[in-house]
Amino acid sequence: MKKKYVVQICLWSILFFFGTLCVNAPAAEVLKGKSVNINTATVEELVKNVPTMTLELAKNIVKYRKENGDFQQKEELLQVPGMNRTLLKKWDSFFILEGIGGKDCTC
Repeated sequence: MKKKYVVQICLWSILFFFGTLCVNAPAAEVLKGKSVNINTATVEELVKNVPTMTLELAKNIVKYRKENGDFQQKEELLQVPGMNRTLLKKWDSFFILEGIGGKDCTC
């Protein structure tokens, strides 16, 4: 009989321990900012409105856009030096694509 109770106590202790870990797990990071059009945003607008955006990366985005034209898809940001998939996913809701194609676009 004693063995049965020891096993039950051990199991309940383990469940309690892991349950406590789940309750104390950090909440998902909530980012606050404003949406920006990546085809028109200035360096200052990117830094001001996109949470944790660095000055260097904002400059790289604007420079890339000036040299290569408007972004057609958000994934093109991965070509910008310093940008990676983690950042793109983190900032996806802050990036808007408008003005694609220019005035002569037939799309």
